[in-house]
Amino acid sequence: MKKTHNFEAETGRILELLTHSIYSNKEIFLREIISNSSDAVDKARLKSITDTTFLKEGEKFEIKLDIDKEKGTITITDNGIWMTEDELHKNLGTIAKSGTKEFVDKLKAAKENSEHNLIGQFWVGFYSAFMVADSVEVTSNSANNGNEAFKWTSDWKTGYEVSKALKEWRGTEIKMFINEANKELLEDWKIRELVKKYSNYVGTPIMMKELDNRNDEDKKKEPNKVFNYEKINETTAIWKKGSNSVKEEEYQEFYKTISSDFNKPLCHIHSSVEGMVSYKTLLYIPLEKNMFKDIRDPSQEYGPKLYVQNVLILDNAKELLPVWLRFVSWVVETSDLPLNISREMLQSNATLDKIKKALVKKVISELKKMSRKEPENYAKFLDNFWEVLKEWIHYEAELKESIAELLDFKSINESKKISLDVYLENCKTEKEEDKKTIYYITGKSQSEVLASPYLAQFRENKVDVLLLTDHIDSFIVQTLNEYKWANLKSITADDIELWETTEEDKKEKEEKAKEFKDLLELTKNTIWAEKIEKVELNDKLGSALWALKTPTGWVDPQMEKMMKAMGQPVPSQKRVLELNPKNALVSAMQKEFKADIKSEKLSDLMKYAYNQAVLLEWGELENIAEFVELTNKFAGGYIK
Repeated sequence: MKKTHNFEAETGRILELLTHSIYSNKEIFLREIISNSSDAVDKARLKSITDTTFLKEGEKFEIKLDIDKEKGTITITDNGIWMTEDELHKNLGTIAKSGTKEFVDKLKAAKENSEHNLIGQFWVGFYSAFMVADSVEVTSNSANNGNEAFKWTSDWKTGYEVSKALKEWRGTEIKMFINEANKELLEDWKIRELVKKYSNYVGTPIMMKELDNRNDEDKKKEPNKVFNYEKINETTAIWKKGSNSVKEEEYQEFYKTISSDFNKPLCHIHSSVEGMVSYKTLLYIPLEKNMFKDIRDPSQEYGPKLYVQNVLILDNAKELLPVWLRFVSWVVETSDLPLNISREMLQSNATLDKIKKALVKKVISELKKMSRKEPENYAKFLDNFWEVLKEWIHYEAELKESIAELLDFKSINESKKISLDVYLENCKTEKEEDKKTIYYITGKSQSEVLASPYLAQFRENKVDVLLLTDHIDSFIVQTLNEYKWANLKSITADDIELWETTEEDKKEKEEKAKEFKDLLELTKNTIWAEKIEKVELNDKLGSALWALKTPTGWVDPQMEKMMKAMGQPVPSQKRVLELNPKNALVSAMQKEFKADIKSEKLSDLMKYAYNQAVLLEWGELENIAEFVELTNKFAGGYIK
C-alpha cells in the first residue's frame, strides 16, 4: 500500500533551490549517485570480512549503469549495504537531520555568489538527481527480509511515497526519469564520458553493457542479441600504485590524458606521503609548450585534479598550486578532506596549505635535480618556461631565491647560458671572506646591452656581467637584490670599484674634476637642467664619448618603457650624464670651451654628444631633425 509523505520542514525549499540553476554543472549528479553506491559497497565489503555467509558464491561487488532510451531512464544499481523502510524515510525524506535552516541559508548564499560546491552536504548528493530528472525511484532490499524490498518515489514537488516492492537481490537501485532538458544524458557515450571524468577511480567496478557497434544488417540478423556487462572504470588509479609497478609507457599515456600534451614530459614525480597530512600525487613537468594550453595568461584555469576518497572533486584546484607553476600537470588525492569541500573552504584550509608547500618544494627539488641530471633537456625546458618562472621571483618573496636558482642567463664571458651559482663559482675576490657581487646590465636586446660603454671596464678586467634582456628582468632585479652570499648590482651603479683605488688615482681624479668643472656645469645647463641631475667624468667608458645612467634608487630606462607600455604613470626623473675625458671629442669640447664659452660650435658638440648617449642606450630622441643637422655638420668637417 502506497502512502504519501510530506518532506520535513524546509526540505521542499532546499529541493526547489537545488533544481533551479544553483549548480551550473549539472552533470555531477552522476558522480554523487555513484559515490553513494560506492559507499554502500564499501560498508558491505567490510561486513563480508567478518560474516563469511554475507556474499553468495561467486558474487562480486559492483555498480551497474543501465540506460533505457524508450522509457527515458538511467538506473544505477549496487549490491552494497541496503536501506530498510525506516532508513528510506530517515535518509531520503529528510535532507538534514539538524541545521536545515542553516543549510537553506547556505544554498541561498551559494545562488547569489555562484558557489557550486555545496553538493554532498546533508545527503544533498542524492538530491542532485533532481537537477536532471522529473522523478526518482529508489528500491532497496534488506537481506534480513528475504525478497521483500521497499521503494521510495518522489517528484520532489508533492512529497514522497514509500511502498513495498519485490526484489530478489541485496542492495539498492536508483532509477532516474530524465527530464526533456537533459535527454542527451540518455546516450551511452555521454554516461561513459561522465564516469571517466568524475568516477574513473572509484574502487568498485562500474559496469555497463557492451556498446552495440553493429551495422543495420547485423542488427536485422540478430535483433535480440544479449550484450554482456563490461567494466568502464579503472578502479585502481595509477597514482595509487607503487612506482615500481608502473611501466614508463603507463606514465606517458596518463600524462597525455591529464595534460592533452602529446610531447614527452621532462620528468614526473610519483609520491605517497603518510603522516599528519596524508596524500598521493603524480606530477608531470613538461618539456615543451603545450599547444592547447596558453601559459602566458595567469587568469586561465590551472591546478591539479583533486580527488577525495576516489572521487574527482575539482578539475582545477588552484589553491593547491602557485600560479607560477601553472605549466605543471598533476593529480592529488587525499582522504584528509571532506567530500563536500568547496572553493571557499579550499582557500583557508590548513590541510591543503601543508600539501601545497610540500609539493612546491618537491617541484623545485626535482627541477634542480634535472638541471644536473639532464642539462640539455633542462635547457630546453627553460627556453619554454623561463617567463613564468621569472614572473614569480617578483611576487613570491619567500621562494624568490629558490626560483632564481632554477634559471640561467647569458653573460659576456661565457659562450652558453649560466646559472647564478656558476657565476658565483667563477667569481674571484681578493679575500675568501669578501662578499661577492653579481654584476648585470638590463636592456631590451643583446645588441643593445653589448653596446653599452659601461661594459668596457668589465671586459678589461675579465669580470663577467649577466645580460638581462628579457622584458621582465627589470622587475626581477628590483626584488632579487641579493642571492645567497652575493649582492646583485647594475654595472651603471655609482659605487663600482673593480680594483683598489690608490692615493695617486684619487688625486688625479680630483684634478680632472677641477679641470672640467666649469665645462660640466655648462653642459648641464645646455642640455637642460630638468633632464640631467648632474654631469660628471668617467674614464672607464672605453672608447665611448658619453653615457647616461640612472641614479641609485630610480627606475632604469627598460623599466620605464615597460611601465609606460602598461599605461602606468612614470614619475619625471633625471639622469646622470657621464663624460669620458679620454675621448678626443671631449678634448675638443674642452679646447673650444677655453677659447669661447659662448661658441655655437661648443653648444652643438654638447647636444650632439648627448643625443649620441641617448641612442647608445636605445632611447628615443626628442628632436631627430636637430640630430641629423648636427650629424651633417660633423660629417662636413665641423671638427678639425
